[in-house]
Amino acid sequence: MSHTVKDAKNNLSSLIRLAEKGEPQIIRRNDREVAVVVSIEEWKKVSGKKESLVEFLQNSPLDEILPYLERNDDPVRDEVSFE
Repeated sequence: MSHTVKDAKNNLSSLIRLAEKGEPQIIRRNDREVAVVVSIEEWKKVSGKKESLVEFLQNSPLDEILPYLERNDDPVRDEVSFE
């Protein structure tokens, strides 16, 4: 649901209750959306620290499966020239 800044000020408790129920509340100023009120749980989901690729690989079970991967011993292809 969308509210003006004035309405949001006057009804902040209601906006917070709706956000806690999982209903994000959009706040408008001069007919332009400028802010949103969401529950803390939703905020933590979208703003949590993202893993870097290195962290993802370090936390993955990759080292557990590496011994089971086989490398193809076929000869390397000839280099292609695009001249």
